[in-house]
Formats: sequence, C-alpha cells, structure tokens
Amino acid sequence: MTDNIVQYDKGLAILEKSELRTTKQRKDLLKFLSDFENSYVSVTEVDEYMQSIYPNVSHTTTYRNIKEFTDLGIIEQRSEDGQLRVKFQCDFVSPRHGHFFCQNCHRVIKIDSSLSPQLQSQLKQFLVLNVKLEIFGLCDICQQEREKNNQ
Repeated sequence: MTDNIVQYDKGLAILEKSELRTTKQRKDLLKFLSDFENSYVSVTEVDEYMQSIYPNVSHTTTYRNIKEFTDLGIIEQRSEDGQLRVKFQCDFVSPRHGHFFCQNCHRVIKIDSSLSPQLQSQLKQFLVLNVKLEIFGLCDICQQEREKNNQ
C-alpha cells in the first residue's frame, strides 16, 4: 500500500466522521490532494483539476471544500507570492509542525516545531496559541547535486 493511499484513507476517515457529506466529488478532491503531501499545489491548479472531471462544478464549491478540508485538518494551506497554495496533511498525529522548503526542487519536509526550552523561557509571560515554523534552503539531495556539479 503506497503512502498516499494510507494518507488518503486517513483524510477520508476524518471527512466521514465530520458533519460534511462524503460525496464522490469530495472523495475525488481528497484523492487528488493526497498526491501533494510533500509539495504545495496552487488552489487554481486544484480548481482546474476539479473542472476537468466535473465541468459543472463552481469555483466557489472547490474553494469551499478546500476551506472545509483545512478546518478539518486534512490539508494545510499557505500563501505564497499572493497565491493560496495547499498540500495534504503530512502528519495527522501532530498536525502542528513546521516545514523545510527546498528552494531548488520545491520539496516540503516536515520538521518538529516545538518550542525549545530557551525560547519558552523568553515567552513565559505570553500565551502562545500557535507556532508557524518555515525554514527555506536546499534539501540534502539538492546539496549533494550542487556539490557534485561544483567538483
């Protein structure tokens, strides 16, 4: 069983437990998004995909489903260059995590975003509600390629 089938099943289980109806359209949207666990896809691309298999689906329906999936924790979203992008949740056990973004291959890698004791002590007078950690650079594979090309 491939990883994205396992992730799809986890997302589907969350959808089925929610108050939302589990329609074929939502299942197809989930299936498409499950291919994007390690990278973000623009909401425009998601909408174009849904239009290709459901020509009568409205843009509003696709955007509403994306928002509902985000609210359920099935997908993650971020704004990049003024464009909304989404990816399938890569960790249903610890949905609050950070990401490393490879600026060469655009791979997205989950990282632990728990606050270090030093940072916690600096924030002790505050109530931290959420931590959003995003780190940008070159992944291990791209670093190796770069070093190989520089030799």
